[in-house]
Amino acid sequence: MTIFIYMENELIKNSKTKSQAIISLYGYDNGTSRRKFHKYVNENNIDITHLSKRPFLYERKIKDCPVCGNKFETMVNHKREKTTCSYSCSNTYFRSGENNPNYGNILGNKNHYRRICFEHHKKECVVCGENKIVAVHHYDENHNNNSIENLIPLCPTHHQYVHSRYKDEIIGIIDEYRNKLNKQSKTNVLWKVTSMTNRTPRSLIG
Repeated sequence: MTIFIYMENELIKNSKTKSQAIISLYGYDNGTSRRKFHKYVNENNIDITHLSKRPFLYERKIKDCPVCGNKFETMVNHKREKTTCSYSCSNTYFRSGENNPNYGNILGNKNHYRRICFEHHKKECVVCGENKIVAVHHYDENHNNNSIENLIPLCPTHHQYVHSRYKDEIIGIIDEYRNKLNKQSKTNVLWKVTSMTNRTPRSLIG
């Protein structure tokens, strides 16, 4: 009898949740098996404080905070897996240095598309002229393509239009803007080539 109690105690000890322990002992988890489980635990003074009420869907891991060094628990591969122990440390970690998405070479970092856009486009919606809040739309919807003609300034409303069934109401205006931009770019290139061609060689000056 003692051997059986020892084995049952080990099953409980090695379980992570109450449900897992009950299924290990009785093969199923329902009202009857739970009453049996609690009666068994009380009669044998078994400590079950390590058992959680709900099963862990994700592995839990203890990490060291990269900012302050404090230890904290987080869920591995969860969408809310923590990198730091607190909001304060998170602000310090992600708002400075290479962890900040705006860190590094502007043209070499795909996250700098807004800065690239407003260096070459007027900061206003090409549809309505809104200039207080301006989003940047990737015309071909490829967020890795940060070429000047692919970045279109739009207000939040018309940016939503582009990604909705109302796209047809404004796409003509956007296409017209891009055509003017392309013509202007070609004109600028032609002007530069012409200027270089007509430039008098320095060897002939004086």
